[in-house]
Amino acid sequence: MGQVAGIAVDDRNGHVWIVHRPASLLADEWDAKTNRPVTHRCCKSLPPVAEFDAAGSYVRGWSPQGTGFEWPKVEHGIYIDPQGNVWLAGNGNEDNQILKFSPDGKFLMQIGRAGKSEGSNSRTQLGRPAHMVMDAAANELYIADGYGNRRIVVYDASTGAY
Repeated sequence: MGQVAGIAVDDRNGHVWIVHRPASLLADEWDAKTNRPVTHRCCKSLPPVAEFDAAGSYVRGWSPQGTGFEWPKVEHGIYIDPQGNVWLAGNGNEDNQILKFSPDGKFLMQIGRAGKSEGSNSRTQLGRPAHMVMDAAANELYIADGYGNRRIVVYDASTGAY
């Protein structure tokens, strides 16, 4: 597992979800005996999104598949909504989007897009969003849009409308 960048609990079943950075494995591995970077691979990385049951046993994991979305360059932030959907963010310099997936990794929606931020007044673009939570009664997704922007922004959780 690489750098864990987000953790969330599914309130429906107590399962723990993580998003981690598989690419960080190459940058983080260091051989303490030789004081040099590791130059060989012994293991296969866990998929960037993984689910564990309440006892800590691995349930499933998935990597980005398909089209229609822009996977973040630097994974950061995960939220499980009341329907079990998985929301993900990134905090790379051009990670200005939130992604919504079904629990099995099917792409459902993207809010914002990769590329240049349009600032805190944009209704369509985010700025390196940090985290998100949902008000289920109002069906609204609240996004802490604070790494690149300086705001809390609200979108409809079903349509992505501002």
